[in-house]
Amino acid sequence: MPSPTAVEPVAPAAPSPGADPVLSFLVGAVRERLGLSRCAVLLAEGGGASAGGDGASPAARAALRDRATARHAGALAVPLRVGGEVRGVLELVPGPVDGVDLAGAVALAEAALGRCAPPPPPDPLRSLPARLSRAVLAGAEPDDVVALLAELLGRPVALLGPDLRVRTWAAPPVLHLVEPPALPAAVAADLDELGPDRPSTVLLPRPLSGLTRRHLVAVLVAEGATAGYLDLIEMGRPLAPAETPLAEHAATLLSLQVLGETRRLRAAALARDDVLADLLLGSRGGSPRSLDDLRRLASHVGLDLTRPQLVVRLPVAPHRSPAACRDAVADALAPVLDGPPPAHAGPDDVVLLVALPADADPSALRRVHAALRTGLDAVARHTGVRRAVVSGVCHDLPDLPPALAETREVDRIVDALGGRADVVAVTELSTLRLVVNGDRADVALRFAEQCLGPLRRSDETGGGDLVETLRCYLDCGAQVRATAKALGVHENTVRYRLGRIEHVTGMDVRRFDTLLAAQLAFQVEGLGAGLETSTTAADGAVAARGARS
Repeated sequence: MPSPTAVEPVAPAAPSPGADPVLSFLVGAVRERLGLSRCAVLLAEGGGASAGGDGASPAARAALRDRATARHAGALAVPLRVGGEVRGVLELVPGPVDGVDLAGAVALAEAALGRCAPPPPPDPLRSLPARLSRAVLAGAEPDDVVALLAELLGRPVALLGPDLRVRTWAAPPVLHLVEPPALPAAVAADLDELGPDRPSTVLLPRPLSGLTRRHLVAVLVAEGATAGYLDLIEMGRPLAPAETPLAEHAATLLSLQVLGETRRLRAAALARDDVLADLLLGSRGGSPRSLDDLRRLASHVGLDLTRPQLVVRLPVAPHRSPAACRDAVADALAPVLDGPPPAHAGPDDVVLLVALPADADPSALRRVHAALRTGLDAVARHTGVRRAVVSGVCHDLPDLPPALAETREVDRIVDALGGRADVVAVTELSTLRLVVNGDRADVALRFAEQCLGPLRRSDETGGGDLVETLRCYLDCGAQVRATAKALGVHENTVRYRLGRIEHVTGMDVRRFDTLLAAQLAFQVEGLGAGLETSTTAADGAVAARGARS
């Protein structure tokens, strides 16, 4: 500890060399006025630590140590404060008797000491809020703010989400950390109390709960809700009281960044919704200039229209809101479609754009249909309807509005026929749409019953396979050999069953119009009864026949 510096003149008119003139005059005047043998101002170098070394009496050392007036062996020592810190001591020998007013002398000594005493050591934490603010104004991202804070404080710092998961973190290299000391879920209740009125708290160690260190946690608030937490971890040295306002300041800066990011994403989402609505509804017109503008806008909001697209209509139950479930529907299909597809909330549906490979072939369409079928259960939990209507391939912007109109038309037909189908391809119902609409669904159902009802009743009474044989015969292009192979029977068996079909129904299965009518009947029956696609049904026919045999 450095020794105090004595300022003591030999006589009032002859100050010591190097001493401050004001202090020299003061101590001389006090000594003369009070008749003292010694009057000195002792400076505590470095901000007023305990005195030591030659030149300081026991009373002076006690006054500097205890920051209070001290007496010892007839000497009186009064601490002198500058800016709230003890910077020296006024030593009087012999000490004046009680009742002597020294307040004026002490005040003058403190004023003079403020002129000549060394300035207080700089507080390293005092400049950090300004440095963090300048970094944010210069464009620092949250990752940069956390790294800068960890570097300046020399401790691990983590930015956590509202669920306490680490978003980003940093620590001094000397600590050799590979991951931040995490906050266990058990502390969530302590953090629930944080908010604008209580911006931070210190979590004490709880080894049994997994909390092994002290954590200074400041809350991030955006739009009145908790947006995350800033965690300063006690490691390397104890947490200092001055770090609490610093953590709160940094959390405020990060809150503003999170709020800005949230609003940017929201604005981008709204712009994307507007462009997607224009694409699907054709509200910008079909002129080449408007289409070029729409392509540029789509590119700006992240919609890739360079690849072929499918329009997928997911109907929403009347008591549910398409806008409320849109994002949940897109997220539900994300695992099966390699990411959430662009989604638009219509008046009674959620409409998706599903991109295809540039060289899409029928197998690519089947993969999309299969993926949608896999995700329909998850979709139905949000929409209340387990159905998806898929358009044909759209190669350019003008194809999208008609494709959406077709999916809505087909969905009305399906709904009118019973609405229990799962994935419905518009392209597979082209002929059906020419003769059936939602207002004449009852006629279509009677037509299907007249065509297939006799065969179904014959199978039920005689244990035959006439319905399955006719369905497979149609799927195989009215080829006997291919039908026999698909059903796993002899060709003559197929010919015999076709004869039975003609006998029961009166249809001539060699005529094209008869086959077309039967195909339409199966489509109507499938939509009304919730059957799978024709290919899947044919596979089911083979499995059913095998089970009976």
